[in-house]
Amino acid sequence: MLVNTTSSQATEELIKEYSKKYEGYFPDAHIKWKQLNMSAAKAPIEVRISGDSIPLLKQTAAKVSSLLKQTPKVTWVRDDFAEARQAVEVNLLRERANRLGLSKTMLSTSLAIGMQGLPVVTLWEGDYPVQVVLIQDKDRRDEVKDIGDQYITSPMTFASMPIRAVTELKPEWTEGQIIRRNGVKTLTVRADVAFGTIPSDVFKKLKPQLEALALPEGVQIAHGGEYESSWENYIPMGLSMLTSVVAIFLILLFQFKRVKLATLIMSTMPLSIFGATLGLQLTGYPFGFTAFMGLISLMGIVVRNGIILVEYAEELFAKGDLTIKEAALSAGKRRMRPIFLTSAAAAIGVVPMILSGSPLWGPLGTVICFGLTFSMILTLFVLPVLYWLFFYKRVNSQETGVGS
Repeated sequence: MLVNTTSSQATEELIKEYSKKYEGYFPDAHIKWKQLNMSAAKAPIEVRISGDSIPLLKQTAAKVSSLLKQTPKVTWVRDDFAEARQAVEVNLLRERANRLGLSKTMLSTSLAIGMQGLPVVTLWEGDYPVQVVLIQDKDRRDEVKDIGDQYITSPMTFASMPIRAVTELKPEWTEGQIIRRNGVKTLTVRADVAFGTIPSDVFKKLKPQLEALALPEGVQIAHGGEYESSWENYIPMGLSMLTSVVAIFLILLFQFKRVKLATLIMSTMPLSIFGATLGLQLTGYPFGFTAFMGLISLMGIVVRNGIILVEYAEELFAKGDLTIKEAALSAGKRRMRPIFLTSAAAAIGVVPMILSGSPLWGPLGTVICFGLTFSMILTLFVLPVLYWLFFYKRVNSQETGVGS
């Protein structure tokens, strides 16, 4: 059930109120209140237990569930194995079946028609497919005993007979659901976290305890949930960031024709990370998908400030009136206003994102705003010094060559 609210703050207040109000309200049922986000995980915390032995999987799942229930801020611990249910094992009597020309395939087809239906053909009504299924009447397939009363036809005698005449029926209890992941039996224990709690903080404390569990032979544990989703997102995004950094470097190298100068301008990128990290700490936003996107965008924005300052310093030094140190300091003073105005305009432009409190846009705006502000200040003070340190040896060597 989806509920629209007027703002993210109203959503948070609604979740806080209703979570307490309806906790344990319905017997044998759990009501989950969740604010929509970009995570595709079924639960914030997932522990996948894989192996061949179902009893060992259940035994390990019981340990994991107990550990999760004892962890603060963890709620609604459950697994994806259904309760055992009654079933019937149908074994074909080979001697009788061979005399009548019956096979396991024919038996499976007859049981499918009698119990769950056999797809015959698919008809189309416009763009919508309608599947035609061959199945017996409902009153002839309601109970377990009806399995033996299903009829099968011999291809040799063309006589129909009850399935119980050529099979052995054994009632048994079987697992209600067996999940396989990559072909391996897997039991997944899932848990939610209390509203307002960052799942990564809870998982960070929980992971060492899970890894310290004594596992039976043949049983492995893997982590899913938001932990897995974050890695699946960060790896391609990290490659994207690396690609963008290399592309920016090549463009700078093509423009300035010097590796040192391109490297110097690229050094403004790390200066923005301090501000972005501090901003996330102050606002309380997690470092998630949108924050990473903001960091990638920030890398391209802060390079602009370095280009403005370094290019002007090169221009002043090329005139020959100033030393490399004087050119660096003068560029810092003269380019302070354009760097400040462009950075401040961009930083103020994303302030509404921060004030909105949105879990989607808040981290993005925070990273850009604080990252730009700090990189602007550090660029004006640090980059002129780096420029002088990078190139004063070149000037000294030139002067020595002229003097000799």
